[in-house]
Parts: sequence; structure tokens; C-alpha cells
Amino acid sequence: MTKYIIQRVIWIFIILFTTLTITFTLLKLAPEYPPTKNEEKDTWLEKQVTDGFYTSVYYDINDPEDRAEVDLIRTTNPNINRTVFIVAPVRDSNVIKVFYRVPIITQYFRWVENVLTDWNWGTSTKIRVNVPAFTIIAERMPITLYLNLASLFFYMPFGFFFGILAALKKDTIVDNIMQILIMVFLSVPALVFILVLVIVFSYQMDNFLPSLFPLVGIESFWKIAEGFVIPVLAVGLPSIAGLTRILRAELSEVLTSEFVLLAKTKGLSHTQAVLRHAIRNSLVPMVPIIIGSFAGLLGGSFILESVYAIPGVGRITLQALAAGNYDYNVIMASSAFYGVIGLTTVLIVDLSYGIIDPQIRMGARK
Repeated sequence: MTKYIIQRVIWIFIILFTTLTITFTLLKLAPEYPPTKNEEKDTWLEKQVTDGFYTSVYYDINDPEDRAEVDLIRTTNPNINRTVFIVAPVRDSNVIKVFYRVPIITQYFRWVENVLTDWNWGTSTKIRVNVPAFTIIAERMPITLYLNLASLFFYMPFGFFFGILAALKKDTIVDNIMQILIMVFLSVPALVFILVLVIVFSYQMDNFLPSLFPLVGIESFWKIAEGFVIPVLAVGLPSIAGLTRILRAELSEVLTSEFVLLAKTKGLSHTQAVLRHAIRNSLVPMVPIIIGSFAGLLGGSFILESVYAIPGVGRITLQALAAGNYDYNVIMASSAFYGVIGLTTVLIVDLSYGIIDPQIRMGARK
């Protein structure tokens, strides 16, 4: 098992490295979008020179030959404002700066070196100009993780309860009603749920719950806690329906299996046979689904965070992807965050098989 875990961790790094490499290359093939204000643009490009992504040439604005050369670059260079940028003198300076982006392969190795040695993911160009990109993502990680963990711990108990109840009451009026509700909740997207919940609990109940997420750092703890109720319900209700449907199917199949019938013939009551044998065996395929759903919740929070104004990683990533507002360094840092969460979840899912069923030994030889 230890050897298997080490192998999987190594593969996590390999896959994450490959994913970020592809993302970096694709982003660098696109046009650059530095800050628009001249002074912020100058600061950002100078930082790019320091990080090894650009080279710079300085010209004296008072020198006619230098001015003529800059004008020639501006009018004849096809890459102007794509990979070549001209910055007018800043403050009382007499220097015109021309910045040239170095080849992508050179940038890539410089980027890897910066990340590994200084944890430098670059600076933001649009979201918060010249602020480290990873700092922007790190500030929003807690809200995103709290939201999705709260959703996970909300829907699991209800999903298990209703799933077991539906399996035990299979083909009864209780099961039929639950099947109708499951279809309803699974058919309606979380986006619609959150809008309905806002209309009901906020507008029609005189702001019983906030219509938008409270301002973090300004509102009190209880106000922030109230802000979690609507998004957790919006994410949790479809998840409860999905978990109930899967557990009902798994447990119904196990209840008719031979080992459950054998347990009853040996003297166990129906309740004892269900609790000791049926539920545990039905959990083998269930636990990986539950753990894996955490990554799905994170992915689904993109739209949810934007609609409810939740200051999380998903919302800031969508802002960085908005047309005319591209912020590539923030996208890279966000990709790393979601990549680590997704790959770690996959590892935990694989290890959970051995925890639920001791007969399973991951990585063991036959």
C-alpha cells in the first residue's frame, strides 16, 4: 500500500505538471493583455523583465534619432501591442521603453524556475493590477473550500437517510413519492434553485436571508454564516437527490443477494442483516462517488459564486476569463488550485476502497 501511495503521488505531480505546461503554452500563444494605464503597464512589464519573460530597450525622448527609431517600431512592427509594447515616459522620466517578449520555450523554463524557487506565479494584469496572482487565489480559497465542505456535510446525511429509506420501502407509496422528488431535483439546475431560494427567502420573506453573499471582513460571523445557507441549499438539494437515487439502487440490489438471505437464515433479524451486511457492502461503490463529488462541487461553484456574489476562486477565475479582461497569471494559479484538488480527490477515492472493504488492497500483486 505504501508503495502504491508513493507511485500515485508521483503521478499526481506528473499529471499536474503536464496540465499546467499545456495551459501555460496555450495562454502564451494568445495575445498579451498588460494593464491599460501607462504607469501600471510600466510596472508590470518591468516585473516581466525581472522574471525573465521580456527584454527591454530604453530610448531617450529628447534624442531625435531615438524618437525616430521608436516611431519606426510603432509603425512597422507587426507584433506591436501583442508581443511588443511601447511605454511612454513615466512621471518626470525622459525614457521611452520598448519591451519584447522572449520565446515561449524560454518563458516556460523561467516560469518553472520562478515557481519552484520563489513560488512566483506572476502578477495580475486586470483583477488586481501588479498583485501576485497566487495571493489573489489564496485569499479566496477558504471561502470556496468552506462552501463546498458545508455542502458536502449537508447532503451526505440526508442522502444516506433517504437512500436507505427508499431501498427499505421499495415500491411503496413512500418510495414512489421520493422517486418523483428525485427526478424534480435532478432535473432543475443549481442555478435555478439558487434564484428560486433568493426569491423566496430574501425577497418574499423581507430579507430573512441575504440575497447576495455578505461582505467578508465587514459583516459579522453570523451574517457570513447566513450567507452560506442559500448556496449550500442550492448545491445540496440536487446532490441529496443524486445520492439517494444511487444508494437506493445499490442497497436494493444488495438486499436481494444471497449473503443477506444467508444471514437471515442464521438467525439475524432483517434490521441486523441490513445494518451489519447490506449497508456496508453497498458503501463500496458509494464512498468513491461521495469523495469524488467534492471535486464536482468545486467545479459547479463557478456559476454559483458568480450569481450569489461569493468571493471565491470560481468567481475570480470567471472574471479572469471574461472577454477584454483576460488575466493569464490568475488563470494559471486557479488551474493549479483546481488541479491539485481534483488529483488529490482521485487518490483519496482509490485509497477509500481498501478502507471500506479490507479485502481490497490497492497495488497488490495477484
